[in-house]
Amino acid sequence: MGVDVGTGGCKTVAYNIGGEPIAAAYREYRVLHPQVGWAEQNPEDWWRAAAETLREVVSKAGPENVEAVGVTSQREAFAPLSREGELLANAIIWLDSRAVKQETWVKDRVGAARVLELTGLPVDQMFSAIKLLWFREEMPSVFERISKVLFAKDYVAYKLTGAICTDYSMASRTMLLDIRKLEWSQELCDELGIPIDILPPLKGSWEVVGEVTGEASAATGLRKGTPVVAGGGDRPCEALGAGVIDEGEVNAGTGTGTCFEAPLSRPRPDPKGRVDACVHVVPGRWEYEMVVNATGESLRWFRDNLGYWEVEEARKKGMSPYDVMVEEANAVPPGSEGVVYFPYLWGAKVPFFNPRAKGAVIGVTHAHTRAHLIRAILEGVAFHYRGALELLAELGVVVKHLSITGGEARSDVWNKIKAAVAGVPLHVPKVIDAASLGAAILAAVGAGQHRDIRVAVESMVRFERVIDPDPHLAKTYKKLYERYCAVYRELEKVFDLM
Repeated sequence: MGVDVGTGGCKTVAYNIGGEPIAAAYREYRVLHPQVGWAEQNPEDWWRAAAETLREVVSKAGPENVEAVGVTSQREAFAPLSREGELLANAIIWLDSRAVKQETWVKDRVGAARVLELTGLPVDQMFSAIKLLWFREEMPSVFERISKVLFAKDYVAYKLTGAICTDYSMASRTMLLDIRKLEWSQELCDELGIPIDILPPLKGSWEVVGEVTGEASAATGLRKGTPVVAGGGDRPCEALGAGVIDEGEVNAGTGTGTCFEAPLSRPRPDPKGRVDACVHVVPGRWEYEMVVNATGESLRWFRDNLGYWEVEEARKKGMSPYDVMVEEANAVPPGSEGVVYFPYLWGAKVPFFNPRAKGAVIGVTHAHTRAHLIRAILEGVAFHYRGALELLAELGVVVKHLSITGGEARSDVWNKIKAAVAGVPLHVPKVIDAASLGAAILAAVGAGQHRDIRVAVESMVRFERVIDPDPHLAKTYKKLYERYCAVYRELEKVFDLM
């Protein structure tokens, strides 16, 4: 079983030994905003949703059939626990932006270059270390009582087994892990004033950390004694669930934004700090992670603000509004007859890295329609796939295999555009919600159902289809991409003015 503790909710899926989904359940929970710019969650909501989805799935699959449980989750956020195991405060999640002062202090105190060298990460308030500094300065009464911090999936594993630990992939998103030594950095902890003993012991993602307790069995329906493995962060588990374990393989994990995950055979931090270098859930592997902002969110923004007709049409036909939108876009020729879209609804990351960037639609005339705008959104997102692959090439990664997971993978029209723009075949796995499958693969290895991760991937990951780039379309999009980049360079001046 794979338990995926996401930002919006928890999804639990039971898989058979061949990687086929047997049963699934989902529960939402809230993001709390006590002040503008703050984003928190109650870790007990993570556990409640995990327990409820486990109970539902176990009731369908049968507790006697569950060999092991793997957990994956959003990263960076942590539950601060007292010595008695009491939850001391809500978790500050990755969407939070309160710790600007602490981020600046770390840059001045340690320096971005040293942090990058040790951890593979830029100095950013998103990471756990800076959230801990916020507690130290703004809530010292909480900070002084912290005995251990547990990240989202580790809190669920703790509630299942009583074990306190994390895995290397999750630790590599704290800004406190030495990614070469694979141990907590005493140097950084000393520099930042963070007691190293509040950080949990480190485990391999495939290692069994404990067994389901009697109390957890009553809450979840799992058999007492069911093994639970450490699991890993949602992005590397997603890559694993797409079979992306070797250098040259890349996964595009889509959703609100898109994260490109590229395995590495050794840690190679980007000297310019543009791309995060993290630890994979696969032994002996690290990975580059790079984000394109507002990919799926751009289509959602259109649906919510301009897509009244599409929503109504979808309701009448019993379809998804997104399917109606993509059908419209498919009738528009490549290049959207001069309309271009830049998906910078909260700044630009790959490949332009400009926090001041704003979303833009350019080239609209009286002859254009909503369908042109939708096509421009699909193409604007796809152009960033090419930019991501070019950046990987600059970093020495030769892309041999590109897969896509998440909601965008469902659209063959969009996949065809992306494959043509990227210039490489696009592989769509049978299971596109791949993070839970990655967690289940780790559980299968931990329980001894498969000899190792490579064997597990060969048995449990299946590809449904491959979209080869249309040569004529690829040639057209190559020229359009060059124009797109030239337009962006002019737009930078506009963003500065705004």
